[in-house]
Amino acid sequence: MIINMVGNGLNGEIISGISLIVFGTLLVLFGIVNPVAALLIPADILIICIGLAVIVIGVFTNRKNPLIHY
Repeated sequence: MIINMVGNGLNGEIISGISLIVFGTLLVLFGIVNPVAALLIPADILIICIGLAVIVIGVFTNRKNPLIHY
């Protein structure tokens, strides 16, 4: 799904955005299990949103400079 959205391939911004989304999702799941960590779920959602923003920046960078990113 993400590879089709990119077109030319993956760059570092897209990969780091994916890792932020995975990390935020794991923290949300940990917050579901642990009541103390549940207080931090809004911050975990913010981490996921930052990951999405980094992916969007990576896609636009990839479309803007297709010759730089292979």
